[in-house]
Amino acid sequence: MANYTTHLAFNIAATRADAERFIKLIEASVAIEQGLDHLLAPEIEPLFKSADQSAETILAAILGGMALGIDRRFDAAQNILGFNDIDGNPNLEAFAICLQRLFPLKLPLGFVYADDCDKHRPSGFGGGLFAIGADAIVHRTRDELLDTELNALRAVSRGR
Repeated sequence: MANYTTHLAFNIAATRADAERFIKLIEASVAIEQGLDHLLAPEIEPLFKSADQSAETILAAILGGMALGIDRRFDAAQNILGFNDIDGNPNLEAFAICLQRLFPLKLPLGFVYADDCDKHRPSGFGGGLFAIGADAIVHRTRDELLDTELNALRAVSRGR
């Protein structure tokens, strides 16, 4: 049996308050995964609630019952907030949505990720990217990016 993992690591310019908001979000995601009460911190709640649903309900739907699987490190000297996966199984779509809601003034931003496998299988390696804007999140896999480039090269070759 093969073991598949997904990894990411990236940085954004941030303040200590940004780092603390993200820590509170991680704590809420773990509570949701464990089925515990998951009250959101007051400064995070408005970023997730809507007119007809609570912030906790919306966050639980975004997370799909699983924790983010993301950790953070904050370099106060350089005001850099770094993110990385914890266990090789990050909840990437939820992470992208949470970044969009937590850091609207930093948009657009994005990250790349890598998929890996402990067996040498052609389908076991790859990755992709997430580009996050105020109104949209774009996700492309390595295979989609490769297909786009190959199709462009084929079109040029046919035009000769």
